[in-house]
Amino acid sequence: MKQQPCLLCGRPYDSDQPLTDPAEIAGLHLATQEYGDAGKVCPDCLASRGRLAMMYRSDCFD
Repeated sequence: MKQQPCLLCGRPYDSDQPLTDPAEIAGLHLATQEYGDAGKVCPDCLASRGRLAMMYRSDCFD
């Protein structure tokens, strides 16, 4: 288990935890492709980012 603080919320999280929620995976895609913070953001924040993008960004996930 590799604990580190989330760049966005500051809570510690296990960076080795697999992502299974589609919103988390969408958030990871954005973290990798747009924000450059992949590996630094917790699954909860990734999921929030992913959900918002899926709802409001028509340019994502064609």
